[in-house]
Amino acid sequence: MKKFAMVGMTLAVAAVFVLSGPFQTQASAQQPIVMKLASANPVGDIKDLVSLKMAELVKQKTNGRVIVEVYSGGQLGDWREAIEGLGLGVTQIVIESVGTIEPYTKMALIETVPYLFDDIDQFQKVWLGPLGRKMLDAIGDDGNFKILSPMNRGARVVTSKKPFTNLAELKGLKIRVPNMTMYISTWKALGAAPMPLALTEVFTALQQNTVEAQENPTIESYGHSFYDVCQYLVETDHLFGADVFFFNKQYFEKLPADIQKAIIEACDEAAAWRNKETLAKEAEFKKMFEAKGVKIIKPERAEFAAACAKIVEQEYPYLLDWFKEIKALR
Repeated sequence: MKKFAMVGMTLAVAAVFVLSGPFQTQASAQQPIVMKLASANPVGDIKDLVSLKMAELVKQKTNGRVIVEVYSGGQLGDWREAIEGLGLGVTQIVIESVGTIEPYTKMALIETVPYLFDDIDQFQKVWLGPLGRKMLDAIGDDGNFKILSPMNRGARVVTSKKPFTNLAELKGLKIRVPNMTMYISTWKALGAAPMPLALTEVFTALQQNTVEAQENPTIESYGHSFYDVCQYLVETDHLFGADVFFFNKQYFEKLPADIQKAIIEACDEAAAWRNKETLAKEAEFKKMFEAKGVKIIKPERAEFAAACAKIVEQEYPYLLDWFKEIKALR
């Protein structure tokens, strides 16, 4: 509870900062608006590339009135620090998954529900449609964010030192998870031993056997070189995650209307590029894992999904209405 109290204080301070004016929101010919975009992912990975594409589009669409500087590789802190920085004016944009703003609004956890989607088609129908926009607006209003342009991160898989094809073989596996409650609930339900850990610490933890596995989208897992410390890639496909562009809500709304419009268009166009790129690249990256000597395992997904079926109802009932709406959009 102390953590949530501190977050609340941060937001309160942020509101004062926004209203009192440390954020530059007026551009002139001599002085463009400069926005720092933060990503914890490595330089050169798909998050970095889509961020650079968005920055280029913003510059074009605003005729240079807005310059987006991209800081990937955790240069402005890990994802928690980067998101906190939105309220303090340290960062103006963060690219991360919806669920990472759980400390600001528990509604964001809808993005992290395991086995929520049957496939990528259902994911796109939800997040790129009216229901997705409704959820992002509600989450943003509750957490004090402007949230733009859902992007398919790819299905989350497990890279592991130990092979498993069923729940019995998975039992007790020490698996690194993001420090978010839904991820912990998921892997407990599956019988593993989830261990929250910062992503920057995972490679070393796998080297030292502190953890035996980690879970992330295929492309990101490759980008972090987990093929060097894991002999198996298990296609659990337990989550189709959605990355977005986050802004502080008051900061965004103080921007001139034409600049807001240009930024939204730029984010949407960059996201559309990434969505196509992710679909095209997932299979390619699995082959790259195999080329590194990693064995690909395809477990029985239905057994894993059944083990997680009651998580929302039992532990997160406030998400149940959205959960039912999503399940109905098959």
